Amino acid sequence: MSATGRKVIISDDDKKVGGFNVYRDDKGRPIYLNRMNHTGYVLTGKSKPFRTYSSRFFLGGIAAIFTYMFELPIPLCIAIGVIVYIVMEFKFRRFLSTLAQIPNFKPAAHSGRIEAESRLDTKKIVTKIILFVLLSVLLLVNAFIMEQYEGIILALNVIISIGVGIMAIIEIVAFSMHLKNKKQN
Repeated sequence: MSATGRKVIISDDDKKVGGFNVYRDDKGRPIYLNRMNHTGYVLTGKSKPFRTYSSRFFLGGIAAIFTYMFELPIPLCIAIGVIVYIVMEFKFRRFLSTLAQIPNFKPAAHSGRIEAESRLDTKKIVTKIILFVLLSVLLLVNAFIMEQYEGIILALNVIISIGVGIMAIIEIVAFSMHLKNKKQN
């Protein structure tokens, strides 16, 4: 972030950050709102680490799935996923303590995930759509071709495939917003 007098210059990375608890202040800066203590955290210049930490739930799930590939018992895989999540949550809380804080932050404009995704380059959005669709299809094909998958593992594959399919739909909506914004500019 560079400041010239009172004007704040927002980087392209800061424009692309969004999510459930990400808002914009009156200067256009991305602010993460902690709903528990009503504190806003200024994300300007720290967008990349925030995006990594905001994926902490996803990373925990991926860790559990990957450890299952080594044929470890399911409770151990779940425990490893939970440990990864807890470590990421701890690092996220430490990261928040390094940011500028706004006590009693009142959000004005919400910066949703789809809106943030629509600000990405066209190639990135299209690549994400293709990869999400392929992953969703491959998960389903793998689940039904592998005869050893049954019960909870089969259900998890289907659930993850549906989740990845939903991510593809979100990217498609973001792509349509991206095209709409390009036409307006």
